[in-house]
Amino acid sequence: MLYTRMVDDLPGGRVRILTQETQIGRPAVGPARQTPDPMLNGHQAWLDGPVRAASGRTGA
Repeated sequence: MLYTRMVDDLPGGRVRILTQETQIGRPAVGPARQTPDPMLNGHQAWLDGPVRAASGRTGA
């Protein structure tokens, strides 16, 4: 499994988060076949954290 995340500071107080994920390799085989995909859900949960922090919100 490989993950790439890039955070860009944009004009106007905006931020862009670009992500890429591959689900290859032995550790990814089981989770990649599940619905919903736990790796994708974890990836989204990671994205939610920086968005909450940047907007000044806390908690889930």
